[in-house]
Amino acid sequence: MDVDSLSDLSAHLRDHGKVQAAYLCARRVVELAPDDADAWCAMAELAHIVGQREQARTGYEKYLQSNPDDAEVRHILIALRDEAPPDRVPDECIQQLYRKFSAFYEANMVDTLGYEAPARLGALLKTVLGERGGLRVLDLGCGTGLSGLNLKPRAAHLTGVDLSPEMVEKARARAIYDRLEVAELTGWLAQSQDYYDLIVACDTLIYFGDLAPVVKAVRKRLKEDGVMAFSVERGDRAPYRLTDSGRYVHHEDHIAGAAKEAQMRLLGLKEDFIRMEYGNEVTGLFTVLQKPAD
Repeated sequence: MDVDSLSDLSAHLRDHGKVQAAYLCARRVVELAPDDADAWCAMAELAHIVGQREQARTGYEKYLQSNPDDAEVRHILIALRDEAPPDRVPDECIQQLYRKFSAFYEANMVDTLGYEAPARLGALLKTVLGERGGLRVLDLGCGTGLSGLNLKPRAAHLTGVDLSPEMVEKARARAIYDRLEVAELTGWLAQSQDYYDLIVACDTLIYFGDLAPVVKAVRKRLKEDGVMAFSVERGDRAPYRLTDSGRYVHHEDHIAGAAKEAQMRLLGLKEDFIRMEYGNEVTGLFTVLQKPAD
């Protein structure tokens, strides 16, 4: 079988859930076409899925030789090389990721992966806020507005901020936000002069390592007794670590420590389902903090 046929077969097998077979085909493709950078990248993605970490690293390194400006692959290689992680995922990496992902984000997350983080975070918020409404609400990392749909009934005014212009345009089409901004969230919080009753970061802080600086920045924009709610992926060791997916996972002890450092009261912390990934459930830590009245 020639290279093109093998590549097509690998893609077909992957689309139909036969990932191990797809990976074996991809391995054969790079053996036959060792100068094909895209083939190395495709092999690396499949190697990651099937748990072949060294093969994933090798594939991405081969690909990066021809594509040195690929911010997403550069970031993933930090984890695969077990290098010291950055404080957060670089802006250009997130922008690149969602430039591609925005077109099929909801179909993939909701229909394929069973994404439930906005609903689960909303349920935890209900235990704290009840049916309280008429709030000034800030949706950090608003994406296409999936979180905003759950927040809108509580909001007298709803602001969304996201680093990806493509995702913000998807959110704008929903017509649920009173204000939308394209910006990096910590920089935006630092320059903002507005105050909010509720600030939410649903599946957004997975791109940050140490959460304390973010929580501190949020605290400055909360009214007295204001609430911050967020979700992250659960980590099995403190404080946090960068995974091979390029996302951070966090331990509950780190969340408690970040809340204490930022002088925020921990009102709720619950383990719950986020979505599926490669056939496995991804467990999140859903958290609600409150800024105490002075």
